[in-house]
Amino acid sequence: MSIHNLTLNADVMAEFNNIFASYGLDLARYKPAFIKRRLDRRMRILNISDYSEYSHTLKDNRKEFEEIFASLSINVTNFFRDSTVFDRFQLSILPKILSDLGGSGKIRVWSAGCASGEEPYSIAMMFKQAIGKLPNLEVEIIANDVNKIAIQFAQRGRYPAKSVESLPPTIISNNFQKRTTDNNTEYEVVQAIKDMVTFKVGDILSDAMQSFDVIFCRNVLIYYEKEAQELIFTKFYKGLKDSGYMVLGMDETMFGRRCQKLFNPLMARERIYQKVLQQNN
Repeated sequence: MSIHNLTLNADVMAEFNNIFASYGLDLARYKPAFIKRRLDRRMRILNISDYSEYSHTLKDNRKEFEEIFASLSINVTNFFRDSTVFDRFQLSILPKILSDLGGSGKIRVWSAGCASGEEPYSIAMMFKQAIGKLPNLEVEIIANDVNKIAIQFAQRGRYPAKSVESLPPTIISNNFQKRTTDNNTEYEVVQAIKDMVTFKVGDILSDAMQSFDVIFCRNVLIYYEKEAQELIFTKFYKGLKDSGYMVLGMDETMFGRRCQKLFNPLMARERIYQKVLQQNN
């Protein structure tokens, strides 16, 4: 039987849940199909064709557990992904944020599930352009992901040439330094942009983060079960300042969620929402 045809039934899932719970991670948050793909991939690499055998491997091999844990991070990303979202945010939302601050203060942004760093760096580049002539404004971007290797890559801030080839020349010249060594070309994010971003290893649900003007969580929630999504949306609501903004991925929506009343869809097509202030009875 091929790995593809193996069944991840309730008993097998319970066994893996117990293993992951011992490390503080609740697999029930994720969709079973997503978990199966990640398990099957690691088993193919190790030439293991039985879930029970792989579960024993996880119990006995901490390094393998770290590998499967890291694989739960979603690392498909690029700079200014879905550029229309960034364009609308920059044109319609950023001016409101800057106006509310009156030209001075700190803007706090959370990039939740940041993968290898392209999103938080894109956010930093966008804000840097907007506040370039406002020296009394500071931008602090917190970016987290469960994948330690992805975070280390993001902190280094060096990307292959193909990662920036579709960006406008002005974006490249203003925000990257070209590095060529041994016939290998990389583009390193400039220090001024790096200084705006603080990377940390952490899970969206377990990290306690507060007082953000904006939360970007794009193309991550689709891998979580609905109940976990509800918890995450509630967490984001509590983590945002009054009238703060939340930006989701193009395949993610608040529609049909119990907590959809917590957010106003300012730009439904671009998945840009604003926190709704709750009235005291």
